[in-house]
Amino acid sequence: MSTVRHGTIEYRGDHGLRGRERWSISLHEDGTKTLTAHCRMFDTRIERWVVHTVDARMRPVSSFVSHRRQGRFLGEGRFWFEPGLLSGHTHVHGRGVLQQQVHIDGEADYFVPHAVAGDSWITPAGGRSGDWQEIRHGYASSLLPDGSTGPLIERHEGLRIRFVGDEDVSVPAGKFATAHFVVSARPGVEEHLWVTRDEFVMLVRLRSDRLATTYVLTELTEEAGWPAVVTTQQPEAER
Repeated sequence: MSTVRHGTIEYRGDHGLRGRERWSISLHEDGTKTLTAHCRMFDTRIERWVVHTVDARMRPVSSFVSHRRQGRFLGEGRFWFEPGLLSGHTHVHGRGVLQQQVHIDGEADYFVPHAVAGDSWITPAGGRSGDWQEIRHGYASSLLPDGSTGPLIERHEGLRIRFVGDEDVSVPAGKFATAHFVVSARPGVEEHLWVTRDEFVMLVRLRSDRLATTYVLTELTEEAGWPAVVTTQQPEAER
C-alpha cells in the first residue's frame, strides 16, 4: 500500500521568518515518489507551486514549476527526463514560450525545482562516502537561491556532496534518525542537510550560512494511500 506524508517547513532567517512551505510526498508501491509543494517567501514575495517525481532509484522523472512575485506571473514549465535527454517546455515572463533539449552522457542525477523539501533528494546522488563526491549530472530550474529566473533547465556545475554521519535530530515536528550531508556548489560555500534514513529521504533540517537561514520541519502527518488496483477481468480472447 502507498503512503503519503504531509509537512511544513519554516524558512527561519537569522533575523526573522523568511518563508514557509507546505508539502506532501506520496510514496508509491513501485518505489516512485511524488513531491507536491506550495512555497511562500515573505522577504522576496516569491510564491511557487511544484510537482516533482523521482523513480525508485531517486532519479528525476518529471517536474512542474510555476511561480509568481506578489501575484504577478514569472513563469511556469514542465520538464521530462529520460536516459541521455532532458526536455523542457516553459513560458517565461518577458521571453515567451521556450523549448529546451539537453543531451547528457547517461542519466540526470537530480533536478532541483526549488521546493526546499526536494533539496534532500539531491543527497542519494552522493552515496554515503565521507569524501567529497562530485556530481556530474545535476540540474535545476534556476541557479538563483530563490529560483526566480526561468523556470529553465540550468546545470549545477561542480556540485559536491559529502556524508558526515548518522545523527538523531530534534525539530518542532519531532525527533528523527537522520543522515547528515554537506553540499557545496563552490569552494567555501557549504550547506548542511539532515534527511531521514528511510524511503522518503525527507528533509528535517537544512542550514545555509550563505543565506543566513535554517530550514526546519515544523509539522508532519502521515496517512495510508490507496492500495494497488488488482483486476481479475479476463482478456477478451479468453472469454
